[in-house]
Amino acid sequence: MVEEIAYAFLMAEEIQYEEMPLLIHEDRLQQRRLIPKIPHFVEQVVPLYSVTDFKSHFRLSRGQVEDVMRILGPFYTNRQHTKLPVTHAVLACLWTLANQESYRGVADRFNISKSTMSTHLHHFCSLVYTHLSHHISWPTGEALNTSQLHFQTAGFPNTVCALDGCHIPIVKPFCNNPIAYYNRKQFYSIILTGFCDSERRFCHVNVGHPGSWHDARAFRNTDVARQLELNPQTLVPEGMHIIADSAYPLSRHLMKPYRDNGHLTLGQRRFNSKLNAARVAIEHAFGILKSKFRRLKCLHMKEVANISAAVTTCCILHNICLESGDQVNEDELGFQQDIEEPHPPQPHNHDASHYRDMICAHL
Repeated sequence: MVEEIAYAFLMAEEIQYEEMPLLIHEDRLQQRRLIPKIPHFVEQVVPLYSVTDFKSHFRLSRGQVEDVMRILGPFYTNRQHTKLPVTHAVLACLWTLANQESYRGVADRFNISKSTMSTHLHHFCSLVYTHLSHHISWPTGEALNTSQLHFQTAGFPNTVCALDGCHIPIVKPFCNNPIAYYNRKQFYSIILTGFCDSERRFCHVNVGHPGSWHDARAFRNTDVARQLELNPQTLVPEGMHIIADSAYPLSRHLMKPYRDNGHLTLGQRRFNSKLNAARVAIEHAFGILKSKFRRLKCLHMKEVANISAAVTTCCILHNICLESGDQVNEDELGFQQDIEEPHPPQPHNHDASHYRDMICAHL
């Protein structure tokens, strides 16, 4: 009898301990449901925004946002079965990229959980990268002629586009060699290699190389650099060139300033001045990009693929903004070089040096 009572007591305790995790889980779910959020923000508050306020918060106009929803809608899948409409998902993701508000703050504003916000953001960036990447295209035809004319007005002739690199701060990533993303300024970053036309519109971007890499190394791993090696006329017609700073290798298709060794001629100094005046377009492009999409001031993402997709998405959205004749504020033009790196020695190219001297003489 005593043994039966003891056995029953032990079984009761075992059942109690088995039920405890379930009770704790249900209690946590109940607490999560009680987290105060902002209901009906999209339905009741967003429609009250003026044209200016809407664009200030979401960077795109209402018409552009509707176009994005129309294009992405057929490919949108309801992640985590949250029943979040595509309208809410797109607006929440645009708000997240345009502001530095925490994921928790954005989730509360759009009446969703933080994990749902993060999941939908990654999905949105993937869709934009896949279905809207045509907004980033290399200048040809009339676009090339217009870009060339404006670069010549800025001071440098026969220019297709301008090239530079930009460091995007990130948190320590999940990858095989995270220390490679730790740059010489002692923070984690990835490199955005960007090419832009005279209107500060991105023509090509390459994102994801580690922050410890030099700009020239990141450039060598772009599709543009490979194409310039194989068949340059497809990108840069004969007699034309891309312009860049001293970090990049000199070639007939890529012009950079003369190295200032203290003995430059007057013509060489004039050449450098005119090239730098035209090249400022890419620095302005980076400045506008980071001003409009402030999430890029520090991306709190762990996967390199997600980081690259988010940065590329912001570049695509940047171009969409410019396509509507978006006016650029002077405050957005300022760009401070992220990292001033010592330039490693580049192989001397006699043909390119002679070609640069010819351009210098004509200037």
